[in-house]
Amino acid sequence: MIKGPLASYLRRMLLAQTTGLLLALAALMQVLDLLDATTDILKRHLGLSGVLHYAALRTPAELALALPLASLLGALFTFFTLAKRRELTAIRATGVSLRGVVIALLPVPLLFAALQFWVTDQLVPKSEIALSAWWNSTTPPPGDDDDQAKTTLWAHTDDGLAAFDQISADGRHINGLHLYRRGADAQFDERLEAAKADWDGKQWHLRDMRRLALEPDHVDRSVPSDDVWRTNLRPDDLLRIDSPQPQLSSTVLMGVLAGARVGARPASYYHTALYRRFTAPLAPVIMLLLALPATRAAGRSGEGGGLMLASLAAGLLFVLVDGLLAALGEGGRIPALAASAAPLILFAALGVAILHRYDTR
Repeated sequence: MIKGPLASYLRRMLLAQTTGLLLALAALMQVLDLLDATTDILKRHLGLSGVLHYAALRTPAELALALPLASLLGALFTFFTLAKRRELTAIRATGVSLRGVVIALLPVPLLFAALQFWVTDQLVPKSEIALSAWWNSTTPPPGDDDDQAKTTLWAHTDDGLAAFDQISADGRHINGLHLYRRGADAQFDERLEAAKADWDGKQWHLRDMRRLALEPDHVDRSVPSDDVWRTNLRPDDLLRIDSPQPQLSSTVLMGVLAGARVGARPASYYHTALYRRFTAPLAPVIMLLLALPATRAAGRSGEGGGLMLASLAAGLLFVLVDGLLAALGEGGRIPALAASAAPLILFAALGVAILHRYDTR
């Protein structure tokens, strides 16, 4: 096993390569994102400060998206550099196996795995909520945007099915609340409508509430009044409801599955998202194994380019399969645990097979 200055040298090389590529890829994604969003930001008269604020809030998501590919490319360039300089040959001539080199480098992808978990579990959910609140609070002037019409938002709460005509930028105020409750026979038998609902930090205060209940022999209608609505719905839940791909921390995901938090998607979505919160960060380790063919890319056989492309293709295939199975798991087509763990197991096996082959030659 490699220790001392040599292990530090190898880790520094991989860390520097991966970090540089991560920043470059994230910056490229940021530029492409800004090309699409800058027009809308300027329509809201937010200027350069608005563009910079948007970019800052989007940075965690861009980093999380770029990290798997940066890990693959960083490992590829590291192995290729070691092979091209004949440093890898010198290391193996001392009796160190390729397995020993991989073990020495392993702390780096594990570090990026921890970074990936922290970014996706903590930074991204908070930044996405902040972005949603900021975006909703900077509605463009009338006539500047043809897409101002808001559709009704729906959510499953512990008090029934709720619909919202309009929510405030911070999610603490609702205009047009419609709540549908089920009876003992699981049929809808009560409807509550409130002109407004305001959050006081613990519960919702309903204004001008009307109640319609279906009794066995008549319909019971109440006069407008104010009331309190106790539910598991929170303001930050409202800010996530209209997101096509809500970013939730593991704590919130467990809360949704336990019924303590509100979700607007099937349970399969939250099960898959929770499992992937712990499996997806292991992608840098898989990428390190898939990049091993680059150790033979600097040989005299003339197949160096093909080996580099094969490693790159394997890494991209891992990302593709991982995303495809995640979508199937979120949609309930396959078990959530299989959707989350299968790509890691399959491509880890492929990487170990590559390592065994090259370590015995």
